Amino acid sequence: MSVAAFEGPAGSGKTHRLMNELADALRRRALALHERVLALTFMHGSRRRLNARLRDVRGLAERFEATTLDSFAWRLTQRWRRLAVCLGHTLPAEDAYDATCELAAALLDRECVRTWVPLSYPIIIVDEAQDLSHERSAMIAPLVQSSEVLLAFDEFQCLNPDLLPIAIEDWVRKRCQPTVLEGCHRTDDAELIDAARAVREGRAVSLNDKRFKVAPTPGRPNLAATYVANAIAWRKGGDMAVLTPSRQGGFADGVVTCVGTGPLGQHRNGPYNIEWESSDEQERNALWAKLALGDRCTVDDALAAVGSHRGQPAIRALQEWIIRQRRTRGLREFAAADLRRQISRALSLRRRYAQREQNLFKAMTIQQAKNREFDHVIVLWPYTVPKNDEQQRRLLYNAITRAKRSCLVLVQSKQMLEWPPFAVR
Repeated sequence: MSVAAFEGPAGSGKTHRLMNELADALRRRALALHERVLALTFMHGSRRRLNARLRDVRGLAERFEATTLDSFAWRLTQRWRRLAVCLGHTLPAEDAYDATCELAAALLDRECVRTWVPLSYPIIIVDEAQDLSHERSAMIAPLVQSSEVLLAFDEFQCLNPDLLPIAIEDWVRKRCQPTVLEGCHRTDDAELIDAARAVREGRAVSLNDKRFKVAPTPGRPNLAATYVANAIAWRKGGDMAVLTPSRQGGFADGVVTCVGTGPLGQHRNGPYNIEWESSDEQERNALWAKLALGDRCTVDDALAAVGSHRGQPAIRALQEWIIRQRRTRGLREFAAADLRRQISRALSLRRRYAQREQNLFKAMTIQQAKNREFDHVIVLWPYTVPKNDEQQRRLLYNAITRAKRSCLVLVQSKQMLEWPPFAVR
């Protein structure tokens, strides 16, 4: 079979080209009644975007499945679990994602498994491939032997230093010549495009343009909070995201809290409620703290603990699971690890299938903002950003390229403007 790859900067149209290539493939060979297109990615944000884009592909008619590589790996290992055991592998827990992907890659090296995949999925799309670890990249290699693979990546948008150099790039270049894309279709604002390009290329950025501005905000968070409140008040419509590379040190949290207690500054703008998006792990830990259960508990104790928190969807799912385990398996006692795992699973399923809340004002890390876009972006750049020039450039670039209309970067210290990624060292 074949592999076609596209690489290019943020907003250059990689996903658009994937959809066009898919449409061409469907014109060459229509799907049989039992076949689907499989779209894989690492993060749920990218999965949601793929799901939306695939609905518009001519000739596909909803015959696709968009999922994460972790989810696909879990299904594959469960489908072939007897083979895995016969080969001497240990079946990992459902939340052991890296181990599950490693086992899935090992199973896909077996011809019987590898040839089973294209029976349902003759065409496989892989988006944002720069985010794939070695274990996940190893799953892609055997798929090319039996399915047509369409892949997109941009090495500079990888924000995890542990993944560099990215595993997928060397493999791709040995099998095809990636199509290099240029330009930016996310925004037509020249200042935003020039700022992102300067950061990507390691050049000094312009600090005081109209649509892209960088301002020092030393001292207490009041000054930065005033900038944020004014930006919200003067944004002329559209949504806004507050991004930060790090919440350590309290700078970003302090600014967001201060904006919520306004009004601020000479123009007395605010207060504005900006909510932080939380990760699955943070939500799980918060829910577990509310339940206040020990290392082991009886069914009655567990049901009593969850009864007063049924307003939380993950807690309701946990309650239903506990009742089901008592009814079908006769269990009378649970370990804390099992209950925490079920909360994690419920949160993961919600993130996988639920639509994001459309709040006008959000706060999140730059990592959480990947694969998303906003009309306006404010970046809170603290002392605690990783002290690595290359990593700082990647982080700021990914933040700037989330914006469609404006981007304001608030730096905790004026001295930081003399260092990368704002200046050349």
